[in-house]
Amino acid sequence: MKREKSNYMIQSVSHALDVLEELCKAAGEVGVTELSKRLKLHKNNVFRLLATLELRGYVDQNKETEDYRLGVKALQMGQSYLTQSSLVGRGLPIVKALSDAIGETVSVAVLQAGSVQFPISIESKRPVKASPRIAVSFPAKMSAAGRLLTAQLPDATLNEILAGNTVQDVAIRTQLAELRSTGQIVDRGAIEADVVSICRIVRGNNNEAVGAIEVLVPQYRAKLDLITPKLEEAASALSTALGATKAGLTTSLEKEVVAPPQTQQPTTPATPAGQPQPGVGAATRIMK
Repeated sequence: MKREKSNYMIQSVSHALDVLEELCKAAGEVGVTELSKRLKLHKNNVFRLLATLELRGYVDQNKETEDYRLGVKALQMGQSYLTQSSLVGRGLPIVKALSDAIGETVSVAVLQAGSVQFPISIESKRPVKASPRIAVSFPAKMSAAGRLLTAQLPDATLNEILAGNTVQDVAIRTQLAELRSTGQIVDRGAIEADVVSICRIVRGNNNEAVGAIEVLVPQYRAKLDLITPKLEEAASALSTALGATKAGLTTSLEKEVVAPPQTQQPTTPATPAGQPQPGVGAATRIMK
């Protein structure tokens, strides 16, 4: 029987990556004591991890404050990812063209270990606009793109992820058949108030979901009848460029999907009319 990769995890390496990820989230430099508190690691362990990372160029220390920030080697790794990723290389011109055509902020989202990341984000040139997804990540269940990508996972994996039966879990289960059959979602206010997120799945080899294109638009000018066709065209073009077949794309949109068995919904406090639950915006079906 094939063992899970988690069985091979090296704790010290995992802790070093935790340090890098915490510095990545920080607005500025962070000290050893603060990092120790955030990571719940002994201060001496954090210091040794930082010393090793500094020697390798992945973190820098401010000699005056003795606080730490990411080093240039971290930038080099990020640039290498952009160069090596076919999703980024082939997606960038398509996403930029879509942003120019509709005048809105457009990103590519990918699912990674329960979070949604954004390797591409093109900011709208309009004065009033949604912020780009630069150097940010969100829990997958809390964002429209994350819920759409989560819904594409195999049933066995999905059942484990939704086992907590939270409000977000129930929302994904309720929409599961639609998210899988249409490969798209519209969500209002899940992350930012008064911002509409319109997402469509991107497929690659074997027609597997490899990411999603997300359009972010202020709610007052969210004209779905104008945006949706262009988004569909961009997602189809990127999918084809990544190896998805037209027959596979058609099948993925037309096949009937049966949702995993429903579990008992959690009891949640009443929410005022018109106000979405935290992390679950007002989802809307896109009609073709």
